[in-house]
Amino acid sequence: MENMPKIWEDLINSEGGLPIVVHSLQRIMDGRYQVETNSIHDEFELIYVQHASRAHFDINGKVVPIHNHDLLLIKPHIPHKLDMDSGNPCQFWILKFCFVKKYESKISTVSLDEFLSFISDTDAVGYFSLSSIYRSNIVNIMQQIMQETKEPDEASEFLESLLIMELFVWLSRSLKAQWESSLSSKGDKLHELLEAAKNYILENYYTDISLDDISNYVYISTSHFARAFKKHYGISPIQFLLSVRIQKAKVLLEETNKKIGDIAIDVGFSAQQRFNDIFRKQMGMSPSEYRQQYKDSITNVPS
Repeated sequence: MENMPKIWEDLINSEGGLPIVVHSLQRIMDGRYQVETNSIHDEFELIYVQHASRAHFDINGKVVPIHNHDLLLIKPHIPHKLDMDSGNPCQFWILKFCFVKKYESKISTVSLDEFLSFISDTDAVGYFSLSSIYRSNIVNIMQQIMQETKEPDEASEFLESLLIMELFVWLSRSLKAQWESSLSSKGDKLHELLEAAKNYILENYYTDISLDDISNYVYISTSHFARAFKKHYGISPIQFLLSVRIQKAKVLLEETNKKIGDIAIDVGFSAQQRFNDIFRKQMGMSPSEYRQQYKDSITNVPS
C-alpha cells in the first residue's frame, strides 16, 4: 500500500497482522454526562470531534482542550476521560481498532504501538493530535466504516478491511507531516535518525535498496531526508550507498579470486556494467585494473 510506514508493512506482510475495527459509534453528550473515572481500552481509539464547546480530555493526566473538527488518536492502555461544562453538548465519532494475527485469535497491538512510540517524544504522551492536512480524508473514511458497521451485509467485512487499510495510509501521511515539521526544532532527534539511516545503509548495502527504502526506514519523506542527509554528511544518501559498495568491492578484489561479475552482485549491483562504471568513476580505473595494481603492489613490496 502506497506510503505505508515500513513497520506497518512488516506487521501486515511478515507477521501476518490484520487491522480490525472493534467498535464504532456516533455519540452526543450533554451537561448531564459526567465522568468520574478514567476509561482504559485495549484498542486504539480514533476520535473525531464534530462539535465541542468548553470541553477537554484528560489523557494520562494531561489536559487536552478540544475544539470543533479536532482529530485525536489515543493509544491502548492510556487512561482518559472527557470533562465538559453543563449546557454545552459535545458530538463525537469514535472508532476503536486493533490488530489480529492471520492464523490466530490473539489480538496484537505491539507493532503499531512501537511505530507510534517511534515518532513520539515519549511514551507518556499516549495520544496524537492529528493535523488538519488530511483530516477530510480520514473523517470521510471513518464515516464509511461507521456506515458499514451500522448496516452490515455479506461484503461488509471485506470492505471494512479495505477501508481501514486506506485509513492507515491517511493516518500515516498525517503523522508523517507532523513529524517532519517538528524535526527542524529537534536537532538531536534528526541527527539520531540520520545515523539510523546511515547504519541501515551499512547493514543493507548488498541488497536492492533505494532512496525510498532508506527514507521510509526513518519515516521521513524522500526529499526532506535527501536534503538533511547531504547537509549533515556532505554527500547524498545514494552517493554514500555507492561509496560503501565500492569500498566493500575493493576488499573482495584484494582478498578473493571471485569473478568481477560475482563481486558486483555481492555488493548490491544488479549489472556488472553499472558496477564497472561506478568503480571507474570513484577509483579512476576498472575493477580488473584495480585488482592487478593491488597484486603488483604486493609483489613489489621489498622483503
